Amino acid sequence: MLANFWNWLSELGVDDAQHKFLRRYISITNRASFLVSAFILFVYFAGLAFFGNIISLNYILGAAILSLSPIVLNSISQINSSRVIASVMVSIMALVVSVIDKFDYILLENFQYFEFRMMLVSASIFPFVIFRLQEKTQIIAALAINITCLLIYDPIHNFFNVGYFDLKMHDPNYYFLNFVFVACFLIIAGCTYFLKASFEKSENENERLIEALSKREQDLLHANRIIEKQSEELTKENVNLNRELIGKNEQLTVTNEELIRHNNDLQQFSYTVSHNLRGPVASLLGLINLIDTTQLTAENVELVEHQRKAIQSLDTTIKDLGRIIDIRNAVSNVRQQIRLEEELGLIQTLLQQEIEMHKVTLTSNFDACPEIYSVKPMVNSILYNLISNAIKYRSSQRPLTINVSASRNNGFIELRVNDNGLGLDTERFREKLFGMYKRFHTHVEGKGLGLFLVKLQAESLGGRVDVDSELGKGSTFTVYLADTANPDHQIIMDKEWGKLFYDAVEDTVYVIWKRALTLMEFKDFFQRCVDYNNIQPCANWIVIIKEGTKAEKADAEYDKARMAFINEMKRSALKRLAYVIAPENQPADFEIYKLQLIHFYQGRIKFFSSLADGKAWIQQEKEKEKFNL
Repeated sequence: MLANFWNWLSELGVDDAQHKFLRRYISITNRASFLVSAFILFVYFAGLAFFGNIISLNYILGAAILSLSPIVLNSISQINSSRVIASVMVSIMALVVSVIDKFDYILLENFQYFEFRMMLVSASIFPFVIFRLQEKTQIIAALAINITCLLIYDPIHNFFNVGYFDLKMHDPNYYFLNFVFVACFLIIAGCTYFLKASFEKSENENERLIEALSKREQDLLHANRIIEKQSEELTKENVNLNRELIGKNEQLTVTNEELIRHNNDLQQFSYTVSHNLRGPVASLLGLINLIDTTQLTAENVELVEHQRKAIQSLDTTIKDLGRIIDIRNAVSNVRQQIRLEEELGLIQTLLQQEIEMHKVTLTSNFDACPEIYSVKPMVNSILYNLISNAIKYRSSQRPLTINVSASRNNGFIELRVNDNGLGLDTERFREKLFGMYKRFHTHVEGKGLGLFLVKLQAESLGGRVDVDSELGKGSTFTVYLADTANPDHQIIMDKEWGKLFYDAVEDTVYVIWKRALTLMEFKDFFQRCVDYNNIQPCANWIVIIKEGTKAEKADAEYDKARMAFINEMKRSALKRLAYVIAPENQPADFEIYKLQLIHFYQGRIKFFSSLADGKAWIQQEKEKEKFNL
């Protein structure tokens, strides 16, 4: 109720059309007038208690009522008059009541000449409260009236014969009080001025700041409207692009399915050509060899010879095709030794820019499984995809931490990549998580192939992939790889005349020559070695000669084939070739043959009579190489 009255009183005379500063000072005038009236009324009741109902108290009551006059003037829109009256009425009423008070007294006391002067001094603050400093004329006029009332205090009393000494008061230093009260008036007025100046300065600065902010806000609103318009255009463009992208993805899916079908068809065709046609071609060769050319004319003999060459050429092509298919299938199953810490270091080097840019902490723990035997490019691709995905789908709320670890469990190698990134809703997306072109965070670029490749490669390596993830907290991908059995004896080719296998523990390729070879077997055997080394380069080779060192028929064709093989191996990654042959298997011209090989391999070959010595030499050379690095 009191708050409602105060608000009503403050708003008397206030109009929304007025300047905000004028509205404020009208409210201040109303409040100040009311408070002055209340103070004078308080003095009136205090006087009644002390002096009884004397005549001067009635004038004080009248002053309390007159103090409300600025409020009345404001309510009838006499705003300037009300503010002028409010700023000087305390001084004038104090002076008038002080004079009247001296005519109505029972016992005159000194304080009656002091109390009204205090009201005159307090009046110095009213002009600054009611006017702005910009209204200099009003402030100066009001201050002049107020200090004039203070200065003429004694002359007015003397004029009406109620001066201090007129009423037989006898303090000889009484007039000195005028200097004291004037000084107090000036001090209060000066301090109030500086306080008012500081307030208005801050207010003006705030006004300028508000105007600047308002202008800035208008600029921002204008910019927002432009951005909204551009956003709408981008949204439309994105919709069109998404439609095109969906169409392209559908085309890519169809194309991919067609490629898979074509690849399967080509593979089936290759098998058909390399296997199913070998029988008929061999039959044709046999049949043509059975033709008795003595019974044919010279022209027919020439035709038969051309047919024989054509069929032999076709047979060679089919054998080459079959060999290439067999060697690629064999190599795809060969496992190498992989030191996981080194492999992670290579991946970290590839991703160094992203790791430094996004302040990624990459840690590892391979204590339980420091090395594995698997297909190195596939393991590298699996780790690369999982780590790059973790960086790509990091959270902006915290620094990214990635931990890579490995262990062995129930015949599987478990590779784990844990991160504290965005995470996934696995309950919702588990079935689609490893699908082709599936993406679940669209705010970054991506094709949706990374996890699809991880799944395919894990399955190719006899395992699977699983994920444990929580949205907003991170993910743990666990890749299960079949733990390779017998990595020291991975067969690439095994025939009755020769064997080729890879020892992943020693990182060495073994060539076992079981017997003397026909020229075709010789070419086939050496070609397989070259093909393997081109597909999966290896620095260390051991050749074991069990019987014979040449083809059954050593001639110009054999020498040509051997030189072609040696030249191919010279250009390969070969660094060490241990040639193991027992003395009883060495042919008569072996020393000449050995010198030729040393010349051809340029010091990369060494001869031994036992396998143990050959393996020891390769190990020593590897240690030297490691030490030199």
